[in-house]
Amino acid sequence: MKKIKLVCTLFLFITSVGTYAQNNNTIEAKTVILDKLKGEKSEIEKRIAATEAEITALKPVKKWKYGGFAALNLNQAAYVNWAPGGVNSVATTLLGNAFANYQYNKISWNNSIDATWGILYANKRLRKNDDRLEINSKFGYALRKNVDVAILASFLTQFSPTYDYTTNNGVYPLKSYFAAPAWVNLSLGIDYKPTSYFSLYISPAAGKITLVKKDPLIDETSYGLAPGKTYRAEFGALVRATLKKDLVKNVSLWTQLDLFNNYTDNSTDVFGKSNRGNIDVNWQVRVDMKINKFLSANVYTQLIYDHDQKVNVKVKDAAGDYIQNADGSYVTSPRNSRVQFREALGVGVSYKFSNK
Repeated sequence: MKKIKLVCTLFLFITSVGTYAQNNNTIEAKTVILDKLKGEKSEIEKRIAATEAEITALKPVKKWKYGGFAALNLNQAAYVNWAPGGVNSVATTLLGNAFANYQYNKISWNNSIDATWGILYANKRLRKNDDRLEINSKFGYALRKNVDVAILASFLTQFSPTYDYTTNNGVYPLKSYFAAPAWVNLSLGIDYKPTSYFSLYISPAAGKITLVKKDPLIDETSYGLAPGKTYRAEFGALVRATLKKDLVKNVSLWTQLDLFNNYTDNSTDVFGKSNRGNIDVNWQVRVDMKINKFLSANVYTQLIYDHDQKVNVKVKDAAGDYIQNADGSYVTSPRNSRVQFREALGVGVSYKFSNK
């Protein structure tokens, strides 16, 4: 009996050892096959990458990128037997932006045009309520990664005449029209572009020219010109920061801040203080929200401070009402430098295009 148990034990031991050896041989064999496949995979991936690089090199380089958008915003209000009162009105604003950018080797050239024009119909009277034309061009040469030496040029004016509708006496003086005024800027500086959506341009040599056509109906002194002059030249430093980025899906932000200091300003304010340290500010913000393929909403704001531009405001009495002259016009304060601000909110149809 004992011999039988011993034989069975030996048989089981030998069988288990054989099975282990067989399994072990199978794992080793599979491991060898896996390592071989990994090597082949690595080689194939290298060949794929090399072939893709060859295809890319054979493709023509896209040096120009262009695109833009156009939008038509509508606003309407109607009142029928409305106890609190109201004014029926219809307003429409046409907005447009287009760009054409060149990039090849160390050369870059960015061009853009922004335009806005709007009209308002209220009280059986049609009038303009928005008007702006701005053209920018920047030519750069790369000194190192993310840093260019660049020349920046810009032109800013409006399309059509603007009248002063705040007189309240039926007489609407002409305030401005195309090239009256207009601003031309030309500068040389360094353009720092750490990301694709942000740039910081710094120029220690910037020229700024304010132009006003010779017209007895236009008050050139409102734009910093001496009486009878048609232009005013300034030389100073310019800083421009630009950000253009998608905040979330279908919502994009564009903002641009310009700061200019005039080296040659020897004038003084009404208190006798030098204007040499004053800084001209022009800050624009636009948020575009895409509702669907054609519907969109946008918000635009602009803040300006330029101590050369003089603005007068209507004067209020102690009760908070505007004071009027005998002819119905409003009494205004002496013209002075003031912070200028405008805002526009619109919903309408839009269309975007690009060659990307």
